[in-house]
Amino acid sequence: MAAVINIVAPIFFLILVGFVSVRFSFLPQAAIPGLSRFVLYLALPALIFMKLSSMEIGEVLHFDYLAVYAASGLATFFITVLLSWRLLKSGLVDAGVRGVGATMSNSAFIGFPVLLQFFDSSLTQAFVMSLMVENIILLPICLIFIETMLGKSQNSEKSLLVFVVKRISTNPLLIALAAGLVFSVFELRLPSFMGRGFDLLAAAASSVALIVIGGSLVGVSIKGQWSPILLVATGKLILFPILVALLLLLTPTMPNELKIAVIIFAAVPMFSSYPIVCGEYGERSFCASTLLITTVLSFFSLSVLLRFFV
Repeated sequence: MAAVINIVAPIFFLILVGFVSVRFSFLPQAAIPGLSRFVLYLALPALIFMKLSSMEIGEVLHFDYLAVYAASGLATFFITVLLSWRLLKSGLVDAGVRGVGATMSNSAFIGFPVLLQFFDSSLTQAFVMSLMVENIILLPICLIFIETMLGKSQNSEKSLLVFVVKRISTNPLLIALAAGLVFSVFELRLPSFMGRGFDLLAAAASSVALIVIGGSLVGVSIKGQWSPILLVATGKLILFPILVALLLLLTPTMPNELKIAVIIFAAVPMFSSYPIVCGEYGERSFCASTLLITTVLSFFSLSVLLRFFV
């Protein structure tokens, strides 16, 4: 148990530091969006690019990993939608919003830092594949479902397609992924000074990301019914990783490290922009409350989960 605490505690300690720093104005709350952009647009892209560009292309993609993560994520989404619709009598739009919360992991800000604590090497390969599945498969399908349930017109469907394409093509993490793959395929190398600069940026990624998570929770109040909040939290922290674990039984040749990584990515809380992405469907308060509860509960669920791997 002590080994598990040594893995999880530093992650949530930095989240707590971020919360306390903003709560008591050591760090202005207005700085959190800027720090978030620093992580998303500079530090994490630098880390992804530097790791991928030094890999052999055959080491990057593992199709069993992609299939397990995508299938489990889609199953989690539709099971959560069904339970919300049938058991909680939610409308299908609200059920779709809850499905997004149960499906979209905070891979960049929590999943990757947990991986850094768990493994001697950072397993950037697993991080990259998780980002691909989340941004190219899971989120577009979730949003298409919600928009379809809204009964949008053809023009709105085109707007949704434009939104999805724009999100994929302008996502700095996916741009870094593509650039890293190009450098890997053609065996290109950056000038030494640029490589060292990117390494310095990459070193700040996980710690600043966790400070941002903690700071962004300041001022969030719990609003809404407990039943749907707990449904989403259960789907995200328990159902998703269980489905991944079951599908992994069908992939005996997958390396053990990748199996652990995909379960960890499935088991972390939902992405921090959940209230922003789903706020336009009238559920911003619910999403913010669910994000807070799920992040707190994940300390305990991740601690239990990691005991099986230590």
